[in-house]
Amino acid sequence: MRWSTCIAMLFAWLAGASAKAEDANAIFELYRMGNYEGAVAAGQAANTGEGLAIAARAAFAEANLSDSPCMPCLKRVEDLARRSIMLGANHPDAFVYLAAAIGYEARVIGYLSATVARYPEQAKQALERALAVAPNDAWSLAAMGAWHIEIVRNGGTFLARTVYGARADAGEEFFRRAFAADPNNLVIRLQYVLAMSAYDLNRDREKIAQELTAATTLQPRTAYETVMKARAARLLELLKANRRADYLALISRYQGYPQ
Repeated sequence: MRWSTCIAMLFAWLAGASAKAEDANAIFELYRMGNYEGAVAAGQAANTGEGLAIAARAAFAEANLSDSPCMPCLKRVEDLARRSIMLGANHPDAFVYLAAAIGYEARVIGYLSATVARYPEQAKQALERALAVAPNDAWSLAAMGAWHIEIVRNGGTFLARTVYGARADAGEEFFRRAFAADPNNLVIRLQYVLAMSAYDLNRDREKIAQELTAATTLQPRTAYETVMKARAARLLELLKANRRADYLALISRYQGYPQ
């Protein structure tokens, strides 16, 4: 092959890569501004692994902001994430939101049905693949931390460890690594609060209060984070007022459990 042909091919590849990056940036900007349906539509139109991963993120944001659990919404997240992975398994977000969708679906159908359908194993596999792609990705680390704590809470310490290899201390360690990877991520701090409040509010109350306070002082970077900051503020208010029943009811709602 002539050198000039190689150079031309290289420039064509670089131009294509640049165009895809610009597409992804534009899709993410729609998500950042809170135009979730616009981001989903743009991600599907781009039909790239990265574009569909952002679309899955946007669809999950919309599902999580719903007043009540929405199974079709979660199935859409799952579908977008799987399509992203089929086009390129190098986007950790796709695996994270696949696991998130599966986890929230499990909460809708109930622990026993989810266990029979092997939802815990599916979610763990997705998160392991996310961490294989990006070992220090804060979202992946936090999601794995939440997985460990959720499995222990639902199955008990012995069953969680022997069947799934889940441990509460491992979950907390994953969260610590997530905080270190992205100290200004208020959503991850709220995820920790939700997981630990549901697991053992009495034991972890002080740490929970610290992370809620941190979440309310961090600057939101997206429209979604703005809503999550407001959720953290409401939870902190209830915690300080010792309104335990109201606090735990809100924790359950924010985790996507049917009320």
